[in-house]
Amino acid sequence: MNTTLDEWEVLEAVIQMGSFAAAAAKMNRSQSTISYAVSRLQEQFKIPLFELKGRKAQLTEAGKALLADVEPILAGFRALEQRASALGAGGKTEIRLSVDSIFPDRRLFAALADLTRSYPHVHLQLRQTMFLSSVHEFASSGADLCISGLPTREYFAKPILDIRMRAVARADHPLNRGTRQLTRMDLIQRLAVIIEGTGGPAPKQQPHSPLQQYLAVNTIDAAIEAVRSGICFGWLPVYRIASYIDSGELTGLRLAMGGERLVRFFLICKDVDSASAERNYLAALLGADREVETI
Repeated sequence: MNTTLDEWEVLEAVIQMGSFAAAAAKMNRSQSTISYAVSRLQEQFKIPLFELKGRKAQLTEAGKALLADVEPILAGFRALEQRASALGAGGKTEIRLSVDSIFPDRRLFAALADLTRSYPHVHLQLRQTMFLSSVHEFASSGADLCISGLPTREYFAKPILDIRMRAVARADHPLNRGTRQLTRMDLIQRLAVIIEGTGGPAPKQQPHSPLQQYLAVNTIDAAIEAVRSGICFGWLPVYRIASYIDSGELTGLRLAMGGERLVRFFLICKDVDSASAERNYLAALLGADREVETI
């Protein structure tokens, strides 16, 4: 028995396109060539791989089983061809990664450093922005992978990280005076810092009351410094302000509910089926194969 990858690709095309004629058009071949490749497969296996229902070609149960087994091989071979082509063209394979700015830099760059050690030929393109939209990044920035807190049903999304956001103010801020629990009215009478971003077609902001007085900033660093200045309070990522909390400079607000929020981040892939070994490796480093963590 001596089948070829090309014959299996032809069978895959016939099933995907629904007919010999459509497969021939897709592969830029004659219909007789397509028919001959499928006939050779069936002759070697001595079993029918597909059947015609009306004008549409459908796999038999045996055909489904065999094609399911060979599809990972076809995908791997295509990925190999793509990498060889990229290496031949310029010695690099490019991966475009878009990451929400709240995602920890230490975790991000540790993964990128590991990737470059394992695949030194990879050329990385990194884009960071607040409230990143994967739909926008895939369509407008050509991203291969995204880390976003705004998942979409259109792409494969794997939750990888929960980030704690805590309501804090400087220790001497008016909201930290007294011992009673704070109310919604207490908050809306004071200035809050709100992080906003343009990681998509429309600006997005941290959730807040419509009546809240707020100061809008575009970076986490700016939000932290605004709170440290004493002019406002805000919900800030705990991992970024832990040292200020430990020193007593910043204090958590006394709220009955909502004093801490969890923001879930997802690793989102544009096209899982055509993923390269390099991209799969980076996805694993970023958390694709691990349980969701909380920081």
